[in-house]
Amino acid sequence: AGDDALVSLSICFIRALRYNQHGYRIGGDEFVIVCRKNSEDDVRSLISRIKKLVKETDYTCSIGYSMNIDGSKSVDKLLKESDKMMYLDKTKYYQETGIDRRK
Repeated sequence: AGDDALVSLSICFIRALRYNQHGYRIGGDEFVIVCRKNSEDDVRSLISRIKKLVKETDYTCSIGYSMNIDGSKSVDKLLKESDKMMYLDKTKYYQETGIDRRK
């Protein structure tokens, strides 16, 4: 079942990606999408496309992102910022749906 989820989500990501946007599975159920020379609006549009496509499946996903406009942030810093935003998105999902995630 886990493999089916990963395949379904991967297909959503691939369908949502545009020019200069590349997706990578980095382990388990975690993916990174690198967007080179994209504006924040481009990234927000990508997130919207992903969420729309995922809604058509039996699965959900939470998304966080980080921007590195001037190139001053390390990859580690970008991942930490993205991870923090992903957990905020996850919390928002549980609040909006009323799902008790402790179950």
